Amino acid sequence: MIRRLAGERDFSKFFELAATEAARAVQADGAALIQHAGDNRLQYRFFQGLPADYQKLASSFTFSSESGTAGVALRTGSPIFTQNYKESPYAIPEFIETGIQANFVIPIGPEDDRRAVMAIAWFKSKPIQPPNATQLAIVQLLSDLIYAALYRQSLEENLAQQAQHDALTGLPNRRYLLDHLGKILNQSQENRDHMAVAILDLDGFKPVNDTYGHAAGDQVLKQLAARMVTVARDVDFIARLGGDEFAFVFGSVQGKACLENLLDRICAILEKPYILSDGNSVECPSSLGVILVPEHETDAETLLRHADRAMYVAKGRKKIIDTPWEIFKSESLSHASRSSQDLGALFSSQLELHYQPVFDISRKCVVRLEALARLRDGDRLTMPSNFIPSLNQRQRRKLFDAVLEGVLNQVQKWKIENDCITSISINVEPLTLVDSQLPQRIYNGLNLYDVEPHQITLEILEQGEFLSQKAAIRQLTELRAMGIRLAIDDLGAAYSSLLRLRNFPIDEVKLDQAFVRELSSNLKDIAFVLSVRELARGLAVDLVAEGAETPEVINILQALGINQIQGYGIAMPQQPSDVPNLLHQLNSWENPPQKNIFAVAYTKHLTMDSNIIGLLLSSPRHLNAETLSGQISSALGGILACIPEAFSLYRKQLVLLHDMARHHDTDLRLPIKRYQELGSQLRHVLHEAARME
Repeated sequence: MIRRLAGERDFSKFFELAATEAARAVQADGAALIQHAGDNRLQYRFFQGLPADYQKLASSFTFSSESGTAGVALRTGSPIFTQNYKESPYAIPEFIETGIQANFVIPIGPEDDRRAVMAIAWFKSKPIQPPNATQLAIVQLLSDLIYAALYRQSLEENLAQQAQHDALTGLPNRRYLLDHLGKILNQSQENRDHMAVAILDLDGFKPVNDTYGHAAGDQVLKQLAARMVTVARDVDFIARLGGDEFAFVFGSVQGKACLENLLDRICAILEKPYILSDGNSVECPSSLGVILVPEHETDAETLLRHADRAMYVAKGRKKIIDTPWEIFKSESLSHASRSSQDLGALFSSQLELHYQPVFDISRKCVVRLEALARLRDGDRLTMPSNFIPSLNQRQRRKLFDAVLEGVLNQVQKWKIENDCITSISINVEPLTLVDSQLPQRIYNGLNLYDVEPHQITLEILEQGEFLSQKAAIRQLTELRAMGIRLAIDDLGAAYSSLLRLRNFPIDEVKLDQAFVRELSSNLKDIAFVLSVRELARGLAVDLVAEGAETPEVINILQALGINQIQGYGIAMPQQPSDVPNLLHQLNSWENPPQKNIFAVAYTKHLTMDSNIIGLLLSSPRHLNAETLSGQISSALGGILACIPEAFSLYRKQLVLLHDMARHHDTDLRLPIKRYQELGSQLRHVLHEAARME
């Protein structure tokens, strides 16, 4: 039963198994899960084996967490057995009427995190005697497993929330916005109101950061987000794209006059000065670029690109016309559409492939190269973000075929000339991936150019719910069976990728650069990145961190134990002729100097604390305090000694660690909680020190 429970990921099925076993152990009729519902209330969540009348009443029933046998169990932390429910002073009258004879309520979770109770019930007859010691041990074991499942579910939900939202403002992020727009655009025109998409950018934001510091800039962005929320209607949607750039989706826009009124309202509230915590007042007026939908019918990425183009027009003409917004003109879109019709013909003659390495900083070697498409027009290179959104699906598949052929041809040349390239990754969109002829085309190309399948990695760009389709899973399985490596790109930028990742036959995940680029200035993201690292280890897949742009970020990734990284901090994309020389240079790569010692110390302490707490919770008898103390002292002792407050907290943690090791066979819940509190306080001190670096 434990093996079955350990392998069950769906919580409703998990509880069904656990509740069935718990009821069987005490010869009861069934069980229910009762959880906190907020406002000091409890509610029923799951049922197993209980009468229909009882379930009908309980499914919509909430009651005070101070009442009922469930309230007593939560309050005391002990199992409560009621042999005659009708006579119990804690009985709830409504449930007496359903015919419940007796119940056995077990609290779920430790003292500082009691999340629920399992209520086992008898309806057909009363039990002759209370559960014996063996029965109680079985039921308590099952309640512990339910707590672990609830904790895991909560962690997944938190990861999904972080993946979809901006950490600073709490607004949806770019990936969430694209998913939202994609769903709206997929609706039929008859079922969709007119809408508009706006890109908003602050004028003069950089001087605020330069003059008052990044903390002041964060205050401005938070105030901006709050103002946008106050002016938004129920049908509107707001997101932060990054930096000082935001998106506003106006729902139900009835023509340009309605849109202009909405723009005037939002601009009026955004033109007001921003008041900083030190009392200073700063002005950061906004520029907006807007595109009407479905007047301009296109995909989500193209809408944002055109709105962004209009925003820069508005920003550039402010000195001439005092209007902070610009509506995208149809003539520009027509020109863009005509241009896209010619792009397919360019793939064979003007397509260039540049290569950016994925570098292992522990082994100091390149593990693979990522192929990046460019279009050349004389001395001018066009980036993918500027031409791919304008391509239709047929052209996108043609582009992938051209990139695949170019990569295979290049790998063959390198093999002959240098014998130094081991693996290349290629980006592929799901709609291209699901093409039933794709595996055969890849197989033919591999044979033609004498390239081994394991030398090719397909980096899959997740879009909406597409990868949940059975056809996509079948295609992935077939490609993997051929020996092709599979990777999920931009992990953390989409809710579904986190929850469905376990279903994919993949070898690698790439952490979205949005969570990496600003690690050195936003240490709160480190906990999320650490969680993703543990997720990758649990799935036994490689983890690559994109966005390693600076030495500071590389230092933090090293401290997290994330060795495979990619970004300008290692190397920019290179032309094929420059790749052999780049590989030679990277063979002598040296770790960047640690300028951000307190940020790195924060990271190391968080990582060590996570490992120690995991050991305390799972197997405290294996805790070797002497070894751990030596490791912590070696890694952090010298740095913490520079900050008396941090060093004092660190010493208290070590004393507590030794004490828990000596008394590992006792109840460690309170000392573990204290250990966690000390760790949080220590990292807060390091966080403040890092901000002053």
